[in-house]
Amino acid sequence: MAGAGRSNSPAVRAIGATVALIAVVGYLIFGWSFNGSANTIPTAIGLIVAVSAVGWTLYSRLYSDQGPQ
Repeated sequence: MAGAGRSNSPAVRAIGATVALIAVVGYLIFGWSFNGSANTIPTAIGLIVAVSAVGWTLYSRLYSDQGPQ
């Protein structure tokens, strides 16, 4: 089942760990959160990560060796 397991990709794990570290440090040191409109930096980081993840998924599915599935 898709999405049911953990990724074995070192790149995906590194990106996930980096984003989690940025979120924790941002929350603890800078007081970042998503509960207000004045928090543009965490929102921008989240938007960049989300768009990148969707783009990479589409790219992987459309340009894999097996073609669209």
